[in-house]
Amino acid sequence: MAKIRRDPAPYAPARPAPDRMVEPPPEQTAEPGGKHPRSGRIYTIAMIFFAVLFLVSAGMLLKRYLEDRRTENEFASLAALVETQPAAEGSGAAPQQTQTQDPAEKFAALRQRNEDFIGWISIEGTNLDFPVMYRPDSKDFYLRHGFDGEYSNYGVPYLDEDCILTAENRSQNLVIYGHNMKTGTIFGCLTDYKKADTYRKHPVIEFDTLYGDGSYEVFAAFAIDVVEEPDFAYYDAIDLDESAFNAFVAEVKRRSDVDSGITPVYGEDLITLSTCEYSTANGRYVVCARRKTE
Repeated sequence: MAKIRRDPAPYAPARPAPDRMVEPPPEQTAEPGGKHPRSGRIYTIAMIFFAVLFLVSAGMLLKRYLEDRRTENEFASLAALVETQPAAEGSGAAPQQTQTQDPAEKFAALRQRNEDFIGWISIEGTNLDFPVMYRPDSKDFYLRHGFDGEYSNYGVPYLDEDCILTAENRSQNLVIYGHNMKTGTIFGCLTDYKKADTYRKHPVIEFDTLYGDGSYEVFAAFAIDVVEEPDFAYYDAIDLDESAFNAFVAEVKRRSDVDSGITPVYGEDLITLSTCEYSTANGRYVVCARRKTE
């Protein structure tokens, strides 16, 4: 029997199983203008981020502005209590402050609101015009508390707790601290004594206390970093013997940005104002003055 020849079927490659088929990636098309979809999303996210950043920054600036205005108004209302004095009955005179006014009477309204009030400090022609507080049993309390005792970033100028200021006794050097807010408020104007013109225009500090008024002549002003220069602790120069007093005066005059021509002598009363100074991490700006005598 002859074998029947079967021609092989034409070759056809096997089709892959459906579950192993891999679809080619979809063809990505560019957006109009040639922008890739992903870059467009990144751009949108970046714009949203910067918009939020702008709004947050604007909100913080507005908050600081409103706080500045509120604080200024609060201090102005306190100043009005000092400046107002009842006229003599039947005199018809307008209320006014006089040099002969009894301090207890002049500051009675402020003492009634807060017994920590000890005096009022000002420099004519500047915005430095504030109450001074004194709480010797609570170190730096008014660094972060307002006149009403509530928390405040601005604080209130205050007398160092190691100082003594009473009707019977006072420290040789009264050290007073106040913030230098970056808006220039509180003690911010003190750093202007770096310029000779400021000293020429504002050579006198007024510090009127519960125990009498006082005018002080600026004799030195300088910057110091309290961490980098710990050996000169100007804030501890409160009650000194004659040798230490003379050494303190010589050092602050050596550092001074102003040339006052004034050299206090042992036995004279001093006042030292201290605030932050931002040219270094722990900078302070210090203004020293001698009490004028009649």
